[in-house]
Amino acid sequence: MSHQQEQQLASVILALMTPVFERQLVAWFESWVPIDNVMILAYVGEGRPKCLFAHSKEQSVHASFDSAYCTGIYLLDPFFVLDRAGASSGLYRLEDIVPDYFSLSDYYLKYYRDTNILDEMTYLVRISPEVSIHICLGRDTSSGRKFVTAEWENALKIQPVVTALAVRNWSDFAAVQDEGRRDGEDAMTEFWNQFRKMYGVVLTARQSQTALLIVRGHSSSSIARLMGVSVQTVKVFRKQIHMRCSISSQAELFAMMMPILVKIGER
Repeated sequence: MSHQQEQQLASVILALMTPVFERQLVAWFESWVPIDNVMILAYVGEGRPKCLFAHSKEQSVHASFDSAYCTGIYLLDPFFVLDRAGASSGLYRLEDIVPDYFSLSDYYLKYYRDTNILDEMTYLVRISPEVSIHICLGRDTSSGRKFVTAEWENALKIQPVVTALAVRNWSDFAAVQDEGRRDGEDAMTEFWNQFRKMYGVVLTARQSQTALLIVRGHSSSSIARLMGVSVQTVKVFRKQIHMRCSISSQAELFAMMMPILVKIGER
């Protein structure tokens, strides 16, 4: 660590629990890895994310965050899916966690493509089993380049320090854990209840899980691995979903689900 990096880290520590903490943290990041954009999010259960800080050089990066991401698209975000699967605190690269055919997924086509983000890595900091902080570092069209191996390694070096700082600064989110867990559970229950009311379609737990993984961009083989079943079983679930919903494609399934995601997100 250089003298400059040590001085910047000292500034971050002094800024803990103050309004300037996020800006000092980002300045310290910049001394290790050049970034084009950053967003810091707090998640409690399955509930909607809370944006704690955002900065970008390219205007489009965060332009649809409130109008699209927070209204339900976040449920399809690979980092959110990883988080809710119980991943431990660490640094994760988008390219390592995306589902099969990410560029054809509804998350990519309906939201991510328009952000003009080219590459992303995220510090996932678990405050408690239900509460986490995501510190998302990105590269976009303003620089036109992705992170290289040396930059990833630099970011990885400071991961333990990032985790310690985040836990210390945002530990108060654990105080709202129980309420957030209830909100998250209610949101998912409400989603499938609204789906039933709007379309008169009742899906089993396995069919519901399959439907959500489909719109998240997972292939049948990927869904089979995640659910611990055979590919043939997944194909049966897909066929059952199509029959119950009277549809024939993933696009039609997403079109049915999106209005409900938006409706719940507006509440």
